[in-house]
Amino acid sequence: MTAKEYLRQYEELTKRAELLRAEYEEEKENIDTIRSSVGDGTPHGGSISKQVEIRALKLIDKALDLKQAELDAIQRRQEIFEFVQAIPGVKGRILYWRYVKLIKDWNLIANKVGYSWRHTLRLHGEILRELDEKMSLNVTKDM
Repeated sequence: MTAKEYLRQYEELTKRAELLRAEYEEEKENIDTIRSSVGDGTPHGGSISKQVEIRALKLIDKALDLKQAELDAIQRRQEIFEFVQAIPGVKGRILYWRYVKLIKDWNLIANKVGYSWRHTLRLHGEILRELDEKMSLNVTKDM
């Protein structure tokens, strides 16, 4: 795994949680639609309540998946935050704004660290290469 892949894990977990939240909200709307058709005053038999029960169980499963995804993202954010905090100076700040705060606008990151856009990108590339080297050395030592 490269340094960039490691650092992007929080962003990926956040995207996963957002997708699960959208699925949860969609399932919740489906239940509301079924319930509103039940309340129209006409008899429906037992099939409607069974549909609501099945949908409610799906909603509970989606809620549990969503909570786990959010927890995973929070834990990974903390891990990456601690990793980035250990990197001194402007390089650590660049990584903080990009991978912890998830800012994708390099002009904004450059303004926050007080460097030009070009220099900020250059420093970002340098620190990723340095981290890749350290990570590959650690893998080699472990073998």
